[in-house]
Parts: sequence; C-alpha cells; structure tokens
Amino acid sequence: MTTPPKLRAYRAKREFTKTPEPAGGLVSGEGNRFVVHKHHATADHYDLRLQVGDVLKSWAVPRGPSLNPADKRLAIETEDHPLEYIDFEGVIPEGEYGGGPMIVWDTGTWAPMDDVEKSLHTGAFKFRLAGDKLNGGWMLTRLKPKPGEDEGKKNWLLFKERDLAADTRLDILSERPESVKSGRRIEELVAVPKPVSKPAKPLLLKPGALPGAVQGPAPARIEPQLATQVAKPPGSDDPAERTGEAWLHEIKFDGYRTAAHLADRQVRLITRGGIDWTKRYGDLPHAFAKLPCRDAIIDGEIVVLDAKGISRFVLLQDALAEGAGNKLHFYAFDLLYLDGWDLRKAPLARRKALLAQLLAGLGANSAIQFSDHVEGDGQGLYAQASELGLEGVVSKRASATYQSGRTKSWTKVKALQKGDFIIAGYTTSDAAEGLAALGMAEFEDGELHYRGKVGTGFDAETARDLLARLEPLTAGATPPEGVPREIMREMNWVRPLLSARIHYANRTADNALRHGVFRGLRDVGLSTPVSAKRKLLISEADLATIWVTNPERRLFGKTGPTKLDIAVYYALVGDFMLPHIIGRPVSLVRCPTGLPKDCFFQRHAFTGMPPSVAVFESINSEGETKTYLSVEDAKGYLALAQFGVVEFHTWGTHRTKLDKPDQIVFDLDPGEGIAWREVVEAAVHIKGGLEALGLVPFAKTSGGSGIHITVPVTQKQNWKKLHQATSAISTHLASTAPDTFTTTMGKENRKRRIFIDYHRNARGHTSAAPYSLRARTNLPASTPVSWTDLESIDAPQDLNYASLPGLLATSGDPWAEIDEFARDLPTLQN
Repeated sequence: MTTPPKLRAYRAKREFTKTPEPAGGLVSGEGNRFVVHKHHATADHYDLRLQVGDVLKSWAVPRGPSLNPADKRLAIETEDHPLEYIDFEGVIPEGEYGGGPMIVWDTGTWAPMDDVEKSLHTGAFKFRLAGDKLNGGWMLTRLKPKPGEDEGKKNWLLFKERDLAADTRLDILSERPESVKSGRRIEELVAVPKPVSKPAKPLLLKPGALPGAVQGPAPARIEPQLATQVAKPPGSDDPAERTGEAWLHEIKFDGYRTAAHLADRQVRLITRGGIDWTKRYGDLPHAFAKLPCRDAIIDGEIVVLDAKGISRFVLLQDALAEGAGNKLHFYAFDLLYLDGWDLRKAPLARRKALLAQLLAGLGANSAIQFSDHVEGDGQGLYAQASELGLEGVVSKRASATYQSGRTKSWTKVKALQKGDFIIAGYTTSDAAEGLAALGMAEFEDGELHYRGKVGTGFDAETARDLLARLEPLTAGATPPEGVPREIMREMNWVRPLLSARIHYANRTADNALRHGVFRGLRDVGLSTPVSAKRKLLISEADLATIWVTNPERRLFGKTGPTKLDIAVYYALVGDFMLPHIIGRPVSLVRCPTGLPKDCFFQRHAFTGMPPSVAVFESINSEGETKTYLSVEDAKGYLALAQFGVVEFHTWGTHRTKLDKPDQIVFDLDPGEGIAWREVVEAAVHIKGGLEALGLVPFAKTSGGSGIHITVPVTQKQNWKKLHQATSAISTHLASTAPDTFTTTMGKENRKRRIFIDYHRNARGHTSAAPYSLRARTNLPASTPVSWTDLESIDAPQDLNYASLPGLLATSGDPWAEIDEFARDLPTLQN
C-alpha cells in the first residue's frame, strides 16, 4: 500500500499488525469534522484533531481544553493522522507507540475564521467548534522556540475566546469525563486480567532441594526485607529486564507487614518492628494449623479487604479496634524457612514456587492466601493497579536471595501518589449547584504555598458537606503564596484549618498537582464518645477577661494562627485542660514575637507576670532555692495568653505534695526511619506490658512524631525512687522487643528504633500538658486519646488549635477519670 506523504510520519511510528489503530489513507474528500481524544499513555493528555483536506491536523494538549478564556493551555503539534482516526476508540497495546486506552471525548464540526494554510503558517489560527462539549470560538497561537531549542518543535497555546460558550467556573474535563461515542469512561477500556504466574515445576515440598538452602534451626526473628521506592516498575525501559527470568511483580498491600513463625504447629505473628501481635489478630492464628508442615517462617501482609477485594488500612484499623475476629487475611509472599531448612539463600522464584505448593491445599476461602505475581515487564500490572485504586506494585528480582533491610532487589511503585494537603479555598459553579473545586496548598519553609485545584472525587452529598464546612472559614482568610492571577479572582479563600487526602498522578514544573482526586478529609480520630463527667471550670465572666495586645499578630508565617487564635483555643479547651494542670508546677514556652527563633522556655517567675498565677519556692537538686509557677484557677490560666504563651508543660505532681509524684510518663521517641504506624504498634505493645505489671496506661500524642504513655500511680515514692523504678520498668519493656526499643540516649542508638524516655520522671522535669499546643507550624496539640482512637489517627498533627475544640465538644476527655486508676508501682531490678 502506497503511503500518502502526509501520513509517512504517522505510519512509521506504528506496527499495524499489533495495534488496532487505522493505517488510513483509504478515505478522502471534503469535510470539516473534528475530534478530541482523551488518551492515557506514558503521559495522560488530550488530542485535538481538525480535518484539513485528507488528514487530521493534530495537537497534544497535556492539560486538556478549558472553557475559561484565562486558561492558556500548551498544545504540542504532532504528526498528521488519517481521517479514519476520527472515530477510533480503543486500547493501544502496551509497548506500542502511544500504548494505552483512548476514548472519543468530544466530536463535531469546525469552521476556520480565516484561510487555514495562512493561519497555520503565521501561527495565529482562529476557528469555531460545534461539538457536544466544546463550542464557540477558539484560538491556537504558535510559540517562538526558546534559545537553543529545536526549531522544528512546534509548541502552541490553545485557549477559549470570550463568547457565550465561555465559562470561568465549569471544569468541563472533570464534569464530562465520558466518551461521546460509547458513553464509557477511559478507565472502563482497561482490561483487568488476574495476574497469574507460570506453573511451577513440582518440588514435592522438599526444601532441601532448593539451591542455597541451609539446614539448621529456625531463626528467632528475621528482620524483613524492604523495597526501595522507584518511579516505575523495572523493565519498563529496558527490554533486557522484561524476561520472566528477571523480575516478579506483585500487588502492593495496604496492611501490617507480618512474619508468621510456626514451630511445632504453634504460630507467632511478628510485626515489622519485631513485636508479637498474635493475640491481637483474632482467629487468624488458627488458620496456620492447617498447613502441611511442622516448622515454617512465612513473610506476608495482614489486611482487611473491602467489597471489591482491595486491601484498605482503615478497615484493618477498625477491625483491630473492634476485635479482629475472622475479618483478617494473611497474604503470603515469601517462604524463609521450612521444616529444618533456612531458605533465605535460595532464589526468590524457587522460594515462591515452594510457598505456592505449601498453601495449595487451603482453598479459596482460607484466611491465608498466596500473593501471586506476573513475570517480566510489570508496566501492565502497574497500569491495572492504578485503575483499580490499589496501593501499587512491588517488583522483586526473581534470582535474588532474601536480604534483611532496604534493598534494590525489591522495588516498589505507588500506583498513584497520595498526600495530605491544606484546603486553602474553593470555587463554586451553577452547573455543579454548589462546590466546584477545592484550592489546595501545603507548607513549605513555614509558608503556605498554592498547589492547584482539585475538582473530582466528591459526590453531591460530600460537596454539600464540604461547602458547609468551608463557608464559615472565609472570614479573615488570606491567599497562600504562588497563586496564579486568574485563580486569585475566582477562588473563595478560607483559613487553612482543614486537611484533605489527595490522590494525584504527579506534579507540574511549578509544583501543582496533576489529575488530583479528593479522597476525603484527613481522619484525626477522637471518634469515641466519653461518658465521663465534665466539670465546667471557665465561666462567662472568666471569658470576658480575655484580652491580648496585637491580637492579629500571626505566628509561624503569614498564614499561621494569630495571637488571638491561641487565646481562643485555650479558652475553648479550658474545661478539659484545667483539671490536668491546676495545682501542678508548670513551665511555659513563650513566643512573644511570633517568630520561632524568639520562642523561649520559662520555668520561673517573670516580670509582669499575671498576679493570678501562683508563685512558690522550692529547693532544687543543687540545693538552690528557686521560684516556680503554678496555675491555680481559670483566671490565671486565661491571663497567660497576653504573654505569648503557646505551650504548657507540667510536673508529674501537685504543688502541695511536691515530692510525692502521682503520674509517670514513658515518652516513645521514634528514631530515624520509624513511621507513625510503627510508633502506634509500639505504643500498643508497651500498653500490654504495663498492664501485665498491674498498671493502667493512658495515651497522648506528643504533638510531634511520638506518643506519651502516662500512668497514674499512688503517691508512695519520692522522685529518686520513682526515677529508679521507671528506669527498671523501661529496661524490662525494651527487653521484650529489643530490636524495636532502646533506653539508651543518643541519636546513633535510635536508628530504626524507638527510645523509651523515662527521664521525664525526675524531679523538676516536665512533659507537655494534656491539650497543650506545640510551637510548630499549624500548632498541633499534645492530645489525650483513647487507645481505640489512637489506632485510627492518620496524622497526629491534624489534632491542632483549629480542629481540637470541636472534636472535644463531641467526644469528651478520655482522661477525665485518670486519677481513679492510680496503682502501686511494681518493684523491678535493672
């Protein structure tokens, strides 16, 4: 078939025996049709194609067309396409040019406003569209190449003319995502075959036959192998890496990494941090009794599945909080030891083949499932994971041995990036009948910076709820940094008090989110109502005494809270906070200028101090007489707002019984590389250890990355004995999971471990008071939480000056009756 000159570039890029795209050139004639394709390829984009003679002139528009004349969208001129392409809709196979699904997003007719050849030559091309979605006047303006840029590169700007079809509020891309040809969304074109590995050669459950297997006793614990984050699955760019011999690609689960240790048919389930959680996992341990082996160590992930069979961590949290029962599944992906043979030096592909045989008889309804894989190029599985909303893909070199710690023989790719962003504003539209999009922002170097709009992911009910939450926050709001001029005009700015979980593809060169999808307001916990009594300590007369100079002075940046915001916060939480600080010696962190560098610690009396704050004397450990502070009533508490007080820190005793402490604190301080989820795991483990000693522990976020575990005790010991006792208890607790905990100070000792800091239990030492703010960006609070709520918190910094008062009003104080649970400290030896 003779190739028309205008289609040579098009055909040269395609193998028509492999792709369903039309070769073209069989249709000719006059016409004025147009099409806009939506195309998910290497980079998601839209393709504008206008019929000019016998071909379709084509431009790739990365961000798609906008009905807002202020939006000037980059349009990259590409090769001419055949006329038959105007009706093409389907999936271009992976590995072929432009591989990925494509739909006819819009189609219709078009008309030039001037001579077409002249307009294309001069680079000023005006035309009108009459389609299902796009109408009215449009303009393509060619950009001049930058110095040193390829002269043949033809970049244009596409934008809407100002006419009756223009709309500054409607996001047509998110409002009308479907194909005008089939009615399908582009996601529906993606096939979702189940990943299936090639049949393994029968090994007849003989672990000793595996190359590299070593006979010997089972290790007490194996530090898990971890994957390195990469941009795409291995093999995506290198054909040599696409063979089945190179890589195995598995679905990435969203749960708790766990190793199952079987010994004489007894099972222990050990977390990534080395903690035994067998008892927490409900009926799951019983499922391992059916395995046809005596001893084994199996690496896997414990999850709870949603209705679509997708693992969701929030469901796992709920299950563990309510009692796991039979809700849990264990997805096994590696076999490290079996009946006297250590398999870690055997190739992964052989270990997995043996694992598949071991699990083969359990059946489809078993709580234990084999984590299957695909071989070779993982790009297909990665695309499916993205479409299904999975966590992502883990790729493992098939020939690799098992290596503890983070390695490059295991890699991971998140299907979609996700992050938590501040809601800085919103837009509305008549078409959406309310909320149209959210303006997202994030903190960078202490300042709030704009990160673009997100207009999808919320249904009508969610949109109404969001709008009701956001409208009251417009008063006193200021825009973040870096807002484009056109956005500045249309956005309703709000105070940065709410955070949202956003999924997105990637970021633009100016750090804006691409293809952002709203996934909900970030969960801050405190959902468990507390029926304990609440004593009202702050009267209306007390509130009337609040007075601060420079009330609008902002702390920690241009968009940070004001001095008045802090005063109001402490007034609102006072009924909950005061019972925990009244009569106790306090130290203060004051930030009089609002700049972090000017904050300082105040433990003694100071000039101009409110007379309602008590001052008392005591002899310190060096034999010196010092004056200390104590809040004795609501008036003194509220008066401190005028003096720039941001933080309150308390001793574990009362002023009247200074040397008879009634509370001890174990501060869990995570070292480098410890995630929040692991800190929560550790706290739950410490809780169990303290309860085994007859104590009743209470949990509190630190306001940072750690957790404070506070224990009420009977007032039978002085500070010296108390410090010795808590040292012994900490040593005992750390010994139960030595790979997780340390009681030794020093940064080097805390790498990948959690420091149990018991030194706050010495005379004169303090810890952040319950509900005290912390002098950090967005003012997080050190918040008491129930143990159930602790496991549901995604990000403790969301418990802050803005969110906490409202949460407390509905949930109450989980520490309201803490004093009633005081117990004698056990005597342990270091």
